[in-house]
Amino acid sequence: MMSSLFIGATGLKSHAEGMSVVTNNLSNVNTVGFKQAMMQYMDLTSRFQTTDSNSLTNMSQVGMGSAPGSIRTLFTSGGYEKGSSATDLSITGGGFFGVQKDGETHYTRAGNFRFTKNGALLDPNGWNLLGHAITNGKESSAITPIQMDLGPDGRGTMAGKATTSLTACSQLGGVTDANADPANPFFSMASSWNGTASPPLATGRYSYKESIQLYDAEGNTRNAAIYYDLAGTDNGRKAMEYVVALDPSEDGSALSGTAGAGLLMAGTLTFSSSGQLGNVTAFTPPASGNPSDLSAWQPASLVNGSPAFTAAFAGQAPQTIGLNMGLTLSGSTSAGLASAADAAANPGAIYSASASAKLQSKASTAYGSSCSSLVQQNDGYPEGSLRELQVTTDGTIIGTYSNGQKDELYRISLYRFTSQDGLRREGNNHYSATPESGAAEEGRPGTENFGAIQEYSLEASNVDYAREFSTMVVTQRGFQMNSKVVTTSDAMLQKALELKR
Repeated sequence: MMSSLFIGATGLKSHAEGMSVVTNNLSNVNTVGFKQAMMQYMDLTSRFQTTDSNSLTNMSQVGMGSAPGSIRTLFTSGGYEKGSSATDLSITGGGFFGVQKDGETHYTRAGNFRFTKNGALLDPNGWNLLGHAITNGKESSAITPIQMDLGPDGRGTMAGKATTSLTACSQLGGVTDANADPANPFFSMASSWNGTASPPLATGRYSYKESIQLYDAEGNTRNAAIYYDLAGTDNGRKAMEYVVALDPSEDGSALSGTAGAGLLMAGTLTFSSSGQLGNVTAFTPPASGNPSDLSAWQPASLVNGSPAFTAAFAGQAPQTIGLNMGLTLSGSTSAGLASAADAAANPGAIYSASASAKLQSKASTAYGSSCSSLVQQNDGYPEGSLRELQVTTDGTIIGTYSNGQKDELYRISLYRFTSQDGLRREGNNHYSATPESGAAEEGRPGTENFGAIQEYSLEASNVDYAREFSTMVVTQRGFQMNSKVVTTSDAMLQKALELKR
């Protein structure tokens, strides 16, 4: 009877512990990323007793009660609910976020992160989310706390980028011959340029003008223009001359103050009888500052198949810019001419289509009788301030800036374990690694064995109401029955004690 009291007491204790697990699950039914636990009971030791004189063959065992066994965490995914920020993150699949504070690392499924005014991405407990910094498109191998550089004003700025490549394709069907120079009709505008006059090229000295924008080394917008004029025709083919120039007042090169101030490049475009671009030539202005000296106009260099010119602004280093008009060149920008002056004596070099040039899908044309801009693209941009953030499924944090540019800033890391059942609960939705769980293995979201990351989404608790209420009823019944065992055994002891009286 004494043993039955003890056994009943163990049942009370173990079921009380089981009820603690159930109530903890239910109390965290709305906790972000919470994983429910399950009590597994076990029996205590048994004592042996003989049942007859033959104790060697008839052994019986009497159990000594129950005890709380292992409390297992169920790492099944919870439901997903809508978040209010791009930094509300959920993991659709396996893995944990890594967070760090004071050099200590924890792991969590709760993705309710927010940026502080200093740019640190923290969870509600002040732990910093871990990831890889990305600089100029290159991902660092080091895993560090995510810390945005928001600058002294807290805006998070992107520095401006100088233009290195410019695409300017135009429809030039309406270009006429407004500037005729019999000595060299292919470079009449270049010869007429006067950077000391205002305007440097009078309105009647060109047929069509197209404004373009450049960005200097500091990201400032600089205005330039391309002037077009018909140079001549040959068997249905059209040769058009062009001049690329800045406002002479913005020219910071050695040509500043001379007649060549503002000039960047001049050349010709050749179109077939159907209006398709077939050849491009390009020459850079004389260093002497005398645009009419056509023998000093030298063939331009090539940058990625496009003729290039050099622009210089006051107080800044010169920048080389490739100008793409729709034809990818190879080898030369001069059609075999040593200088611009040679075009007068060898017009066939201008009118002939280039055999080695490749026509692009977007190119200048000379259809019909109209003039307009077809395509303008510029790889430069001004300084911009951070407007919004996006988190992709592979964990990349992308910033969108006021200048229309996007930049990859960080890539969030995920972690997995050999035995996640061995993780230790640290409270605050955190877990820590233990010898039983094994060391954390870092990986990229969306790859093998790692779930994808979803922005504007939070993983809810995976507590199953029906299961927990059923478990609560069963646990209560078990506790009730064990309490009845204790009271019944006590009554039996009382009755046994009364036998002495």
